[in-house]
Amino acid sequence: MLIQLEQEVDRARQQGLYMGGGADASQLGFGGPTNSGIATFEMEYGHWLEEQNRHICDMRTALNAHISDVELRMLVESDMSLYSELFRLKATAAKADVSYVMSGLWKSSAERFFLWVGGFRPSKLLQILKPWMEPLTEQQREHVQNLGQSCQQAEEALSQGLEKVQQSVAEAVAAGQFGEASYSPHMETAMEKLEFLARFVQQADHLRQETLQQMSRILTTRQAARGLLALGEYFQRLRALSSLWATRPREPA
Repeated sequence: MLIQLEQEVDRARQQGLYMGGGADASQLGFGGPTNSGIATFEMEYGHWLEEQNRHICDMRTALNAHISDVELRMLVESDMSLYSELFRLKATAAKADVSYVMSGLWKSSAERFFLWVGGFRPSKLLQILKPWMEPLTEQQREHVQNLGQSCQQAEEALSQGLEKVQQSVAEAVAAGQFGEASYSPHMETAMEKLEFLARFVQQADHLRQETLQQMSRILTTRQAARGLLALGEYFQRLRALSSLWATRPREPA
C-alpha cells in the first residue's frame, strides 16, 4: 500500500542534490513582479476557494442527512478531484513564478505560518484529522500510523534537498569576485539550480495527493467523508483566523 510513497522517498533523496526551496530562493532575490501567469492563477485559485466552500457545505449537509454510502462516495471522489485540480493549478503557476508559489503569497497569513514547500505538510494534517476519523479498527490504525511514518520520511528527504540547494546556491553566489558583473558564470550556476524548484513543488504536491488517496483507501466512505470535511473546515478556520488577526484592535503607538 505504501510502495509509491517509499519510491518518492528514494527519488527525493536522489534529486535533493540539485533541487531547491522557495523561501531560500525568495531570500536570494529570485522572485520577481507578478506576471500574467500568476495573475491567472490568483483568479483561478479564488474560484477554487469558492468551489471548496460549496463542497464543504454539501459534505456537511450529506453527513447530517445520513445519505447512502453510494451517494456519499460520489461526494468523496468529487472532493478528491477538487484537490487534484488545485495541484494542477499550482504546477502551472510554478512554471510561471515558482518562488511566488513556494512563498505562499497566494495563501492567508495563518496558512503561511504552517507552509511547507508551497502547501500543507501531510504528516501534520494526519495528526490533526485523526480524531475525526475515529472509531478506527486496529488494522486501520496501523495503516494510518505507517502512512504517517512514510510521509515524515518523504518530507525529511525533500527538506534535506532544500537545505542542500540553499547551501549550493549560497556557495555559487559567494564565489564571485569583487567588482564582478551581476551576471557571471557563478550566477549562471545558481540560476541553473533554482530552475529545478518547480519540480520540487510538484514532488511535494504529489506527496500530498498520494497521502489523500491512501487515506481514502484506508478509511470507510463515511470516515473519508468526515476527514475531508474536517480538512476543508480546518483551512476555513485558518483563513478566518487570518482575517481576525488583520482586523484586530490595535493600541495606539
